[in-house]
Amino acid sequence: MHKLKSTFLRPKELERRTQQFLKRHPTAMSSHPFYSDDQPVANTPSIHLDELSEVEKRAYSSWWKDLDPFNLGRLDNKTALVFLNGCGLPDSKLEEILQLFLAAVGGLVETEFYAMLRLIAHAQNGRHVSRDMIFMGGKAFLFLSLLPDKSRWSTHF
Repeated sequence: MHKLKSTFLRPKELERRTQQFLKRHPTAMSSHPFYSDDQPVANTPSIHLDELSEVEKRAYSSWWKDLDPFNLGRLDNKTALVFLNGCGLPDSKLEEILQLFLAAVGGLVETEFYAMLRLIAHAQNGRHVSRDMIFMGGKAFLFLSLLPDKSRWSTHF
């Protein structure tokens, strides 16, 4: 247990040395998917945080921080899929969106994550999803599984 605590509580100075080592040794960086350039793959849709609405910025950046607590800069695909299960879209619509991100084999970087959430928001609002929809503003992504069940309410009121 002491070893685990010391790993998480190590001083920032030691962490900086680790990053410097990785920067000096490109082979170490390229062999590990988390230490790549943290840039989206060229043909994968992405959108910068500055291009989102204020509501989207707050929600999406908060979710990114929750899903990437160690600030690795990349979200693995399994975690992303588990997270997206709460969107309430039919599997066929979700698959249509995920097809645009097939090139992100090592996982999603932050800008790709934001693009995916924006597309899901458009799909939740009944729009046809395409790569071009990423740059059109809209309502923020909702977790439909977190909304109250109205049928439950009608029995109580």
